[in-house]
Amino acid sequence: MATASNVLKYISSNEIKWIDLQFIGVEGNLNRVSISSKEFGADEFTKGVGTPDLSEVYTDEDAKDLVLSPDPETFARVPWENRSIRMLCDVMHAINKERYLKDPRYIAGHTETNLKALGVTSAHLSSEVEFYVFDNVSLDRTKSGQSASHLIDSREANWTPSPFWNNEKGAYVNQPFDSISGGRGQIAETLDENYNYPVNYHSHGRAPTSQQRIGIKRKSLKTAADALVTLKSIARNSAFLTSTLCTFMPLPIPTEVGNSLTIGQSLWKKDRNVFYDAKDNYAQISQTGRYYIGGLLEHASALSVFTNPTVNSYARLKKDPYYIGWSRYSVGSVVKVPYKIENDDNGKEIKFASADPSVNPYLAYSAVVAAGIDGIKRKLDPGDPVDEKIDKMDSSEKRKHKIKSLPGSLMEAMDALQNDVNFLKGTITPDMLSDYLDAKLEEVKESGGEVHPQDISRYFNY
Repeated sequence: MATASNVLKYISSNEIKWIDLQFIGVEGNLNRVSISSKEFGADEFTKGVGTPDLSEVYTDEDAKDLVLSPDPETFARVPWENRSIRMLCDVMHAINKERYLKDPRYIAGHTETNLKALGVTSAHLSSEVEFYVFDNVSLDRTKSGQSASHLIDSREANWTPSPFWNNEKGAYVNQPFDSISGGRGQIAETLDENYNYPVNYHSHGRAPTSQQRIGIKRKSLKTAADALVTLKSIARNSAFLTSTLCTFMPLPIPTEVGNSLTIGQSLWKKDRNVFYDAKDNYAQISQTGRYYIGGLLEHASALSVFTNPTVNSYARLKKDPYYIGWSRYSVGSVVKVPYKIENDDNGKEIKFASADPSVNPYLAYSAVVAAGIDGIKRKLDPGDPVDEKIDKMDSSEKRKHKIKSLPGSLMEAMDALQNDVNFLKGTITPDMLSDYLDAKLEEVKESGGEVHPQDISRYFNY
């Protein structure tokens, strides 16, 4: 674990020239300012780094007095830049050194503090992330108000003359049809070795056209969010350096399943996983774990604002639907409790399966955990698990099992949150929630249709 003194020694002994200070916007975008190492010392860790007007990012007048406080634990050498390191930063008020309440990293850290107050030592979250790597994407912006078009070029697409195109499914295909496996392996290695966010596997994604999948091992809540924004940065820069393009948008190709984000969760009291119970016959899941699932199901519609935060997210959910139910393995259940290894108390997780990687992970991960905690507090019964394939059920079977659908649009998700917001009190600050929902409302107003060139323009770099 790096400390401020470790970082300063590294800068000095490795002739580092630039310090990349990265910080997070309200919607989860990664921002950066680079300062000379000659201007960086111990005071910058204690007093913060003054920057030009951050109201350009946070749109507040009081954002003019903000400073960036580097987190030495996020220190890493930037492999694609000469003599540069990066650190993620907390955003602070310059005068009183109080945290800026619209900083997403503050929200995640505050959620961890709340858990400790409830007697939970830590929440561990893992992330299974899908994304696409295309050879080229072109968008015709010249036909405003007319029938604009876009073109996606991929060596694995069945509409190209390439011999590497795959069949209907892409999951786990081997080389050479998994044609970008070497680049994906390098992304995973960089995340693991340079940035110290361990990766437990990588593979071709479920979709046939150049979709990638990387599994990030569990970390504490805020660190898990740090890992996801870092993965996005690594993948995009790696693609750029190889003259390809990477996207985490939910549904770039309307005929394929799109990109998913599966969020694994476990709560720990010291060295005990509170979700594990060896005596449970269904999935060795404890009663506390069942209550946690009850919270996830109770608030699943409201959570969609954070876990499926774009108009394009709902185009993906129409193609690859999820339903409000739970199971060990059922296709279509929003919550899954994998049971592949018996007596695996260390690995027992509850997985929220319907999210996509356009999320602001600091908000999404905090909201998901808050929903589960609310289930524990209120002892919410999740009902019986449904192991049948929900996506194959007709409407009468769904009614029989009391299975409901997720919201069908971002506007519906916002309405659901408006009617179910109490579980977020003390987790997401009112000002942050207001700014976030304002941005989502503006997005709804500007968007329409299915996967449209406007979606490519808006969401490609989420």
